[in-house]
Amino acid sequence: MAVRGTPIVLTVLALVVIGAAGCAPDAEPATEPSPAPTATPVSQTPRPYAVPSAGPAEVARAVFEVVDGVNTTDTVLSDAFDAGDALTVSGQCEGGERMTYALRDSTPDGEGAVLTSGTFRCDSSAPQGNTYGVGLSGTVQVVLTVDSDTERAWVTVTK
Repeated sequence: MAVRGTPIVLTVLALVVIGAAGCAPDAEPATEPSPAPTATPVSQTPRPYAVPSAGPAEVARAVFEVVDGVNTTDTVLSDAFDAGDALTVSGQCEGGERMTYALRDSTPDGEGAVLTSGTFRCDSSAPQGNTYGVGLSGTVQVVLTVDSDTERAWVTVTK
């Protein structure tokens, strides 16, 4: 019997091993660890070129455009400011490399002296700005100078 029992035992043992491998209860699927959160770069949404509307805090503005092939610049003095007021110059341009602005004293005794100046790059998708303390009261004129390739530009001065 030992001889006959051995093949039966091996056959039964083989069937048990095969059955166990194929019929094992389904284990809970291992949950894969969630990937570590990655930083999503914040892309600055380009803002379309738009000259802002004049507000109550506006002191001066200049707008450059090419109209029918002719370069035009409109300059407006809107309001006076006090010596303690900080003046913020904001601007945006398209085409060209950069635009330059200068704030000139436009009071009768000011003789057009340059109070401050700066440059904005035209490759920025959003308006740029700088704030200055000029230390005097009065009015200013903003003088806008653009590159030959500039298509349009604006600068505003607010208090």
